[in-house]
Amino acid sequence: MILKRLSAYIELHQRVEESALLKEFRLHKNGLAPMIEILIASGHIQKTVNNRGERLPAQVFYSWHEKQLIPMTTLL
Repeated sequence: MILKRLSAYIELHQRVEESALLKEFRLHKNGLAPMIEILIASGHIQKTVNNRGERLPAQVFYSWHEKQLIPMTTLL
């Protein structure tokens, strides 16, 4: 059930920052990670990590794609 809600939320917003998902679904990062991995494996959701330098924490985004893609994580 939560996987469907996560997927629907990402599909609705098209691109969602990880912190927004954690807040919206009241999850801890360790709880979100395995669920997101399942969704990434389905092929519609991709993960993008924006490394903003040494002093700033990385930003993590999840984006929805209508066509199924090869599961991957993009590092910027």
